[in-house]
Amino acid sequence: MFKDDGKMVAGLKLLMGGMSLTMICIVIATCMKSDMFHLSPIVLNEPWFSTTLVDFYFNITILSAWVIYRENSWLRSIAWIVGFICLGSIATTFYVFLQLLCLKSGQGLEAVLLRKDKN
Repeated sequence: MFKDDGKMVAGLKLLMGGMSLTMICIVIATCMKSDMFHLSPIVLNEPWFSTTLVDFYFNITILSAWVIYRENSWLRSIAWIVGFICLGSIATTFYVFLQLLCLKSGQGLEAVLLRKDKN
């Protein structure tokens, strides 16, 4: 599909690693300013708050199905799913980043999307 999968993979590694690190920094900065366990009733009653939660968990369901399909180990799948739920896009981008790092020379992006070899 792409003329140079190597450049695409390198770009995606940079993107996923950068997104993961950016989210870590944003979460740390936000934690220093705000307590996420004591949300204002104004926030809790905002319709976008519940919509965002439903959207998040729908995305988690899709990602979880992919990870269960892709991974060879139930334990590893469950660990990643817990990470997705607890850490959101930090875990998601880190998972994709690690999968890109594991690509062998000559493998294309389809190796990231498809089920891992059982060997």
